[in-house]
Amino acid sequence: MGELMRLDRDGPVGVLRFLCPERRNPYSIAFVEALIANLRQAEMDDAIRAVVMTGGEHFSSGGDLVGFRAEIAKGARATSQMVDMVHDGGRAAYQFKKPLIAAVNGIAYGAGLSLALSADIVVAAEDARLCEVFAKVGGCPDTGSSWLLQQRAGAGVARMLVLTGREIDGRTARELRVVEECVPAGEVENRAIEIAREIAAHPAFGMQTTKRVMRAAAECSYLEALEIERDAQSVLLCAHDFPEAMNAFQEKRPPRFKDC
Repeated sequence: MGELMRLDRDGPVGVLRFLCPERRNPYSIAFVEALIANLRQAEMDDAIRAVVMTGGEHFSSGGDLVGFRAEIAKGARATSQMVDMVHDGGRAAYQFKKPLIAAVNGIAYGAGLSLALSADIVVAAEDARLCEVFAKVGGCPDTGSSWLLQQRAGAGVARMLVLTGREIDGRTARELRVVEECVPAGEVENRAIEIAREIAAHPAFGMQTTKRVMRAAAECSYLEALEIERDAQSVLLCAHDFPEAMNAFQEKRPPRFKDC
């Protein structure tokens, strides 16, 4: 098997490319292992301030059902362990500390769609094909899609898409709030990188803290969110970058951030 993905650099933006578009980038155990390794590499590289995931012609067709059959044949215990390994990819993407943007062309089915939804921002092509395909194969949502889809689109839309297994295009996904932006197919990667560059221009420590606050606040009450914000903001206001921003404003000059 050839290389499954590659982490490129475009200035301050890391571009994580899935390299099997002819097979529609199946979400196999090997794919998960490569995903985790590349995200770890991007997280450790201070020169990378935001990351774009892209599959080229196709984002991902979802779980490698043919490849999973050998484990499924061993019974429930082996299958449970396999599913947990598959979930490791979603965990790595969702817990990635830097801003993460999914650039979705072509197919994004099942676990592939879940991976896209685990990003902070999803940019989809107008003709992209998104599907919670699990119902069509006698399964239920996995790789976090039962939670991720409801977070974005709400419980009603999520149930409709999961229970029907209906395929939607990028335009419909934008209308339903499944994705944040929808652009013509030839513009997806460039638009995702443009957004990543916009984010990368901000202080990195502040952006990573903001991402952590937003993720935590999505899972708690209003009063709990206030406490999360207070604790994080107290650190940021005393760090270098916020006082520097205030000084730069008063002195009418560009700020000189140190990401600390």
